[in-house]
Amino acid sequence: REPELAVQALGRDLPGPLGLAAGFDKNAEGVPGLTALGFGHVEVGTVTAHPQPGNPRPRLFRLTADSAVVNRMGFNNHGSVVAADHLRALRSRRGGDRPVVGVNIGKTKTVPDPEAVADYVASARRLAPFADYLAVNVSSPNTPGLRDLQAVERLRPLLSAMRAALDDDERHALPLLVK
Repeated sequence: REPELAVQALGRDLPGPLGLAAGFDKNAEGVPGLTALGFGHVEVGTVTAHPQPGNPRPRLFRLTADSAVVNRMGFNNHGSVVAADHLRALRSRRGGDRPVVGVNIGKTKTVPDPEAVADYVASARRLAPFADYLAVNVSSPNTPGLRDLQAVERLRPLLSAMRAALDDDERHALPLLVK
């Protein structure tokens, strides 16, 4: 940790400017190791309210001619209860620097569209006590209908419900981002 690399973002002090985005640590298991590698923050997830296996395999494709990889994972994770347990254990450890943790939340694939807001709110309530910020994921092309939530008439009620849930939990300063 070099003091000259410290930055401030989202009202938080980060030990460095480089963070790990969601997608790598979907179950909030690797935060200590990832911060030990030098990441200034780790965004876990995408986490859904309910466990889900993700899309059928194969779901990761290498396009050698294009030097590219196609990811069709589909939010494979053990669910927000398991992620919250991992983050709770992380926060209860004594000593050392407290890692900056963001939590990326997505919609459970099997949840009907009219219940999407409640699905996101359930995850937010479980995970907010252990997060330095939350990111609402409405951008994945791998969850059918998810990007429909980007429309203003759908996004506004979702974000309003998320903000209300966070404020009910006295986490007024918890930043809420949209992906």
